[in-house]
Amino acid sequence: MWSINRLTAMTGLGLMALTAGCATAPPQIAGQAAYVPTPLDQYTIGRHEQPDQVALGVHTEGVSGSQREALAAFADRWRAAGAGYVTIQTPSDCDDPVGAKSFAEAAVSTLGVLGVPYDRVRMIGYAAGHGTKPVVMASFTSMVAEVPDCSRVPWENLTATRDNKPYARFGCAITANLAAQVADPSDLNGGVAVAPADVARRMVVFDKYRDGKITSSDKNEQASGAVSTAVKP
Repeated sequence: MWSINRLTAMTGLGLMALTAGCATAPPQIAGQAAYVPTPLDQYTIGRHEQPDQVALGVHTEGVSGSQREALAAFADRWRAAGAGYVTIQTPSDCDDPVGAKSFAEAAVSTLGVLGVPYDRVRMIGYAAGHGTKPVVMASFTSMVAEVPDCSRVPWENLTATRDNKPYARFGCAITANLAAQVADPSDLNGGVAVAPADVARRMVVFDKYRDGKITSSDKNEQASGAVSTAVKP
């Protein structure tokens, strides 16, 4: 009888250990918090690279006024996209490759005046074909957020909650609004680098705190924010 009870106890302990093993979560990476999916994860913001390109016809007199305006708008979009590399493509098989290269260098100088550093510009050649009008192309690659189309998801009966599951459109509007408003979609790939804190200012605040003084900055009357002062009759 004792051996049977012992065997039963051992079997029960074995089943408990097996059950606990099945319920154990996968090991977590050291220093990394476990992520628990939520119903909002039904929709995510997609991202893809998109080229931004401007074509400039080669002029013997250099960059024209309209081309400079096009390059200025191009430089603004380049800064907004994260200021990556700009590629200048010059036709290498046109009738006047020397003139095309000279015009390309003038375009690079114009971009430099517009705030694009020379070390961020790369010049390459491309085959345009003989007899074609020489065109210099300036381009860069930007990251574009993909906005989910919530209209493609049919509506459901929102009162049917017996399964306690989120409806099909749950979270779509929030994700679409975020994707439409994000300034730089490349930030979605990871955190943005943050500059170190001002150690000197931190020590000033700590010293005031230790001395029992007020840690806030001195009040400035010009920065009070008062628009007008009401005068009592």
